[in-house]
Amino acid sequence: MVEIPYYLKAKLALVGINSILQLHRANYLKVYKWLKDIYPSLNHNALFDLYCLSNNLAINNLSPNSKQQILFQFKNTLPTYIPLDCEVISCGLSKAQEQADIAARSDEVPIGAVVYHNDEIISVGYNQTITKCNIMGHAEIIAISNAQSVLGNYRLTDCDLYVTVEPCLMCSGAIISSRIRRVIFGAIEPKTGAVISQFRVFDNSKVNHTTEAIGPINNELYSAKIQQFFQQKRADLD
Repeated sequence: MVEIPYYLKAKLALVGINSILQLHRANYLKVYKWLKDIYPSLNHNALFDLYCLSNNLAINNLSPNSKQQILFQFKNTLPTYIPLDCEVISCGLSKAQEQADIAARSDEVPIGAVVYHNDEIISVGYNQTITKCNIMGHAEIIAISNAQSVLGNYRLTDCDLYVTVEPCLMCSGAIISSRIRRVIFGAIEPKTGAVISQFRVFDNSKVNHTTEAIGPINNELYSAKIQQFFQQKRADLD
């Protein structure tokens, strides 16, 4: 039976992989990317070993052609980072929802966003298109702009953006251009969502930077917040 090599055991444990079954379920390409985040100097031999382990093959027995195919798959895999803890995601979206609630009190569509850098919130944003009389006043755009000012850099490569609702095409473009690492969203936006609903802009590996998209996390909860807002708006008109 194939066993995890000693040099990989401790490294895999850091990303929550403690068995070959867990490795198989996680996908060896993603796991290698996670390890590269922690160990940038990790060479491709580890990738080949992970492939063998995942496919129950003897290690150090791959042909040069097989190695080339594995490298090709790796280079064409969308970016993925070390998985976030569920509590971290829940906390981030809760903070974004606090911003959405501010928008609702301002009679704006209740969407909120926060940007994290090194596990700390560095900026926030909520919808202000009506208040600012500016279609660019989306929660994501405001949060990104604020984060760039805080860091003094237009590139947010080590930042994660949490937003209550799936970003639109405009905001998704800004997310990619600002090189945000991850975008985590609470609910889908069936009409204008550009992550999975109407477009899949983050699935393009040919752009200069690709952001990892995670969501919807709790579609029922965050969709309900939007629905309640519009139900109240309609009731006010009756």
